Amino acid sequence: MKQYIELKGASGAIYRYKLAEDADPRTTIAGNFIYLDAKGVVVFAGEANNLIGATARWSEAQSRHGATTMYTRLNVSGASRAEEHTDLVTALDPVMNRGV
Repeated sequence: MKQYIELKGASGAIYRYKLAEDADPRTTIAGNFIYLDAKGVVVFAGEANNLIGATARWSEAQSRHGATTMYTRLNVSGASRAEEHTDLVTALDPVMNRGV
């Protein structure tokens, strides 16, 4: 699996995410995160004031949607996190973000 991946938002912006080894962000810094399945499809995109919270839906993502990896992107600004999250969800339409 790749150490870094780049995702393109609906705006055309490119966001670079880093692998969270063992699906553990290992940081309390704010940021955005994604869960991918074995095919590399984003099944969930989230944002958190503390990336330890990125694991909140991990077991659900694994059992229901085959999530295998988590990636994170540090992003301290709340406005930037929200904008990036919306941009990616619009472009990628993750199954776990539908109807949320």
